[in-house]
Amino acid sequence: MSDLLQIVKGLSMQPKCVLVLGARTEAMLNWLFSLTATQVVLVEPEPAMFEKATLLHSAKGSPESVVIKHGVPAFDAKQKSMRYFVSNVPGYSSVLPPNVIKSIRPALEFTEHDAAVIELKPLLQQFEISESRPCLLISQLNSAEQRCLNSQILNAFTHVAIQSSLKPVFGESKPVEKLKKEFTECGRDYLALAESMPPYSNFVATKKVNAEQALKYFSQRQQHREIKAELNNQLNASQSEAKKLAEELQQAKEQLQTTKQQSEEKQKQLGEDLRQAKEQLQTAKQQSEEKQKQLSEELRQVQEQLKAVNRQTEEKQKELREELEQTKQQADEKQKLLTEEHEKARHKNKESELDLLQKVKILEDEIHSVSLKLEHETHWHNEHKVWNQGLKSENDTLKKALNFEKEKHKDILSSNEFLEEELSHANRMLFVLERTLELTSSKSEEDEKNKKNDKKHLILKKFGVDVKRSVE
Repeated sequence: MSDLLQIVKGLSMQPKCVLVLGARTEAMLNWLFSLTATQVVLVEPEPAMFEKATLLHSAKGSPESVVIKHGVPAFDAKQKSMRYFVSNVPGYSSVLPPNVIKSIRPALEFTEHDAAVIELKPLLQQFEISESRPCLLISQLNSAEQRCLNSQILNAFTHVAIQSSLKPVFGESKPVEKLKKEFTECGRDYLALAESMPPYSNFVATKKVNAEQALKYFSQRQQHREIKAELNNQLNASQSEAKKLAEELQQAKEQLQTTKQQSEEKQKQLGEDLRQAKEQLQTAKQQSEEKQKQLSEELRQVQEQLKAVNRQTEEKQKELREELEQTKQQADEKQKLLTEEHEKARHKNKESELDLLQKVKILEDEIHSVSLKLEHETHWHNEHKVWNQGLKSENDTLKKALNFEKEKHKDILSSNEFLEEELSHANRMLFVLERTLELTSSKSEEDEKNKKNDKKHLILKKFGVDVKRSVE
């Protein structure tokens, strides 16, 4: 711990605002972040210390009471950036050239950079820094304080702690002489305390606060303490609630993590299923296209075959229509011929019937004549009684034959009616019974003719009449 840090910690007052120009050590940073009831403004030109301050600020939960700015401080900057010599060891960087410091610490190495300029005048207005309330200025700029400190800066703070050097460690001039001159012009008493690391010295200046303002300050401080106590209670309650919420949040995070893992596994599985489904769909699509192509080819062949079958069917239908027409014509002609032949047969049967009736009448007349003759000759030929009995028997036979012929005549008439019915049925079943009608007609004619001839021959034979002559 440096002597300057021990000095500021030993001050009896609690500053309301602390402006630090260069923290230089991590111990200074830790002390600044411990001032929870104080507004701290850190202007840090050194990159390494600025990085540490930023990390510590984040680690502390980024408190609003600490403001960190990176750049070289200047009261009223006329340029936006200036040259800055960065040391390889934190705490030894400066805007002034490192001349004597290299001989004091030969291990130091410096790199020249361009650094942004931070104006101090707007910071005084922004954070209400004035002598009306306790404010502390800490400066550790390695002899560069002579470029940013003036009477306006020094008078704005009730307490000032500046680390400077008696010899020109950085640059060519002695910064202590200018600093003493500034204190003298401001009318402020100061103490020069030697630093344990020569040639550095610490300059401390304080001034009394106006009594009225101090009373007002302490009254406000008491109110702030009460508010602080209330805020602490609220903070504790909030912390308990926050702890509970943090536990619930942790549980929710764990559940979310588990759900996320399950979701990722499910998503992975669904992705795999989707990939397999796409592959199956692609395979099915290819098979469908091949099947569709095959079916299209088969359909084309079937259509061609159907066209050929249609053509053949049309040709066959045409041939069948022609054959049907011819068959119909032939059937009409055959029906006409059959009708004519039937008429002829009926006419012929009628003639045969008349002829048969005439012959039967002749036979009856002959029988009657024979009967008369027999009766007439009975008394003349008693000696021929036996022969007469024979003639009588033959007469009975002839009567039976006559009755039989009458029955045959009735059968012939029935046969004619049957032929007429068959002819009507033949008109409906022309294609089926055409040949049958022809055979039936011819057979009927032959049977009739044979029967009639047989009957005539039988009857005439019994009477001893020559068949050929009778027909003539």
